[in-house]
Amino acid sequence: MRVFLCKKETNMNTRLIFRIMIFDFAFQLSAAILPTNGRTINKSVNNEMVNASINKAGKLTIVPSQTSSKNDFDFLAGDWAIVNKKLKTRLNHCTEWDNFDARQDVTIILNGIGNTDKYYAKLNGANFEGRTLRLFNPKTKLWSIYWADSNEGKLDVPVVGSFENNIGRFYTRDVYRGKKVITMFKWDKTDPAKPVWSQAFSEDNGKTWEWNWYMNFEKNTSSGKDPELSENQNIKVLELRNYILKPGKRDEFINYFEKHFITSQNLLGGYVLGQFTIKNIDNRFLWFRGFDDMSSRSIYLPEFYRKSLVWQKNKAGANALIDDNDDVHLLRPLNDSVNGINTNTFAKHKGIAVVDYYKATEGKLGGLTEVFKTKFTPYLQSVGINNFSLWVSELRLNDFPSLPVIQDKNLLVVITFYSDEATYQSKLKLVEGNTDLQGEIKKLVKSKETLVSYPTERSFGEVSN
Repeated sequence: MRVFLCKKETNMNTRLIFRIMIFDFAFQLSAAILPTNGRTINKSVNNEMVNASINKAGKLTIVPSQTSSKNDFDFLAGDWAIVNKKLKTRLNHCTEWDNFDARQDVTIILNGIGNTDKYYAKLNGANFEGRTLRLFNPKTKLWSIYWADSNEGKLDVPVVGSFENNIGRFYTRDVYRGKKVITMFKWDKTDPAKPVWSQAFSEDNGKTWEWNWYMNFEKNTSSGKDPELSENQNIKVLELRNYILKPGKRDEFINYFEKHFITSQNLLGGYVLGQFTIKNIDNRFLWFRGFDDMSSRSIYLPEFYRKSLVWQKNKAGANALIDDNDDVHLLRPLNDSVNGINTNTFAKHKGIAVVDYYKATEGKLGGLTEVFKTKFTPYLQSVGINNFSLWVSELRLNDFPSLPVIQDKNLLVVITFYSDEATYQSKLKLVEGNTDLQGEIKKLVKSKETLVSYPTERSFGEVSN
């Protein structure tokens, strides 16, 4: 009977299952804590109603602890890697658990009386995104925690409570699969570097609790690779960011950038799609950043540059190594404006990146793009050049003026990957040898610039064996 009762649910549509599975998706999923005997205990008697009570009429009353403070969640600021352990089913004596990973970035807001986070995970192979808003009320000294996610598209009712002796308990009444329950979220920040979140349900007004979710957090060390976040995304906006660095500081900047600004940007939806040095230019650093679309970019930029704790802490160190960072082209795909370009196009294992900037004669961009679509790209494929993408300037308003971009209405950009420079040089001879095609292009082009770029050690994408 126990196996039957614990049969994995096939219909996960109910609002509360996602709330459990997700509710602290913004709360940061984290793995379960296992007792030393290796078993996870998921039943407990009532010693959990702290600073909360239920009267005979069933009214839930929550009061703040004596030490409740607006600083109680400060430990959560920053980037986290999360391991999750969740009961497959609830309130039916289940003992089987699911395990999965997630990532989250938490930012302090409103002069310290609130925080928000952005949560990312893969659920059943699909991308999942959630947001949490935590607010401290200075009058009641209670925290209210709100959640919204990409599946439901609405704000849940808040869970309310406070911390006492490094343990935070937050309660709400809810209904789970037709059963009235009290839901409790518990934060344990005894070790603030490795906090633990857990969740329990009570069917009997707090007399007993079933623990159904555990989440263990650790600070994200940002290895420079985030396959779940930046790989296999379809982007419709690309920034080509070409920096001039202080003399002799290129390698130091690369290390600094890859330590602080890869995971932190990917978490917020600004996908870092490659870092490169440029051939024969010692103090240059080229990197690509992609976005789902212009709306996503509009959300991301203020979120990262104005609110992100990572940027606030590390921007001075980065800026001290840069001479100029204004050479930024804002681009959109020429051919795939509907579906976008898959980010795996930029993966490191494809080799060196060659970026060609074609500046069309005034009024000739349409003719140039037509030649590339109908003649040039078919020729590239005929000689074995297949890893390329075509881009033109995105001319819609850049609504973050503190980060200026170049929006040249006469520009065509071709980004091509070659396994190595020898392959590039041999293919280049074939392309340049097609004099008819080159002559047709030259009639439409005012100037051309080529950057041969080498991926850094931690550049985007896995290295093939």
